[in-house]
Amino acid sequence: MSSRRFRLIRHQDVSGVSGTGPVAEGVQFTDGAVALRWYGDYPTTTVWDGIESVVAIHGHGGATVVEWLDPEAGPDPDLRLPPRESLPPRPWPDLHATTERQDPDPLHSDRDLGPHGAAPPWSSERVFR
Repeated sequence: MSSRRFRLIRHQDVSGVSGTGPVAEGVQFTDGAVALRWYGDYPTTTVWDGIESVVAIHGHGGATVVEWLDPEAGPDPDLRLPPRESLPPRPWPDLHATTERQDPDPLHSDRDLGPHGAAPPWSSERVFR
């Protein structure tokens, strides 16, 4: 399967906000996740686990339907991704860990400005050169 584009077509505006006709466009990725972009005066982008969730929330019992713009493709052996449920959990990396202190501006530093290499902008210790 490859990524697949679609539009949401609203036949009846149940909420009274978006109007009727095409109200959003989106793409379903190879793992089934969906990114949806709403049209209108206040465009918004949302991400969903699957198209079923989009229809359950925004379909309003058939008032809004999915119009696929790309044909459904069969499995693509080159893009075969394992299901998310089968992948082991991966912890977030510690983005603030360092092995040694690094001076952000070694050419202009002549004193210790704190544990992160500089005083915060609101500090009276801040030095401007």
